Amino acid sequence: MTKRAYRGIDHVVIRTGDAAQLYELFSEHLGLPVTWPLEVASFATFGWIGLGNTNLEIWAATDNSDLPSDCPLPLFHQIALEPAGLSQTLARLKVLGLSCKTPRAHASKDERGEVRTNFTNSTVLDLSTDSCCVFLCDWGTHAPIVPWRKGLSTPERRDLERDNLDACGGGHLGLVGLKELAISSTDLAGALDRWQRLAESSADPVAIADDVELRLSAGTQDLIQSLTFAVHDLADARRFLARHDLLDEDEADEVVLSRRATGGLTFRLVEASAKRG
Repeated sequence: MTKRAYRGIDHVVIRTGDAAQLYELFSEHLGLPVTWPLEVASFATFGWIGLGNTNLEIWAATDNSDLPSDCPLPLFHQIALEPAGLSQTLARLKVLGLSCKTPRAHASKDERGEVRTNFTNSTVLDLSTDSCCVFLCDWGTHAPIVPWRKGLSTPERRDLERDNLDACGGGHLGLVGLKELAISSTDLAGALDRWQRLAESSADPVAIADDVELRLSAGTQDLIQSLTFAVHDLADARRFLARHDLLDEDEADEVVLSRRATGGLTFRLVEASAKRG
């Protein structure tokens, strides 16, 4: 395990116009565990899908005016990092030359009427744009809004989420977890330097978590282009997708989940033990 200023990836946010459609795809059609049941609020409809080593947050906001006009929905929009301790993580990032927004706490009343912190966020400014936001997300252990058991630390919650994924066999795909994020950048050299500083690693692809790599490429926009999931057996996953008309690209060492079903988003599947070149 590599020592970093943060523990790993807490969740990845998809912005979409129809949260229920993607939520149903992952929870029902692919049989993955739900970590936050679909919720309809005045500001958004959202739900979380458990990937074992992180979560996929599916978010349909009532107002998308914060997004650039050249970034149509659906969109991989945010990467939430789990701090090892918010003040310590912020201090370490400052030493690494990465600037962050002043932390902002979001609180609400619990069932006793006591105000408790739900989460505290801080955007990593040097890694963020309007089209791709990276932020620290520090959850309160007794957050009133969360659906998981109160009193759990984030590492304890993650252990339970891994257990739930294992209990269902990784769903119909035999999912092991998130393996890779692919991001395009208008400043490839600068982006690589900043991500490597964050991860405190000179590797390329960048090891942004113990089991997740970040693959950067030059592009005309700063965008998360795809997510790659590791599966226990790629042949089994391929057969399932083909039977249910959910197979898009089909190569020997990877397959792509139907973009028709995902609204155009690219989700790649590779075998857990496979090494990508």
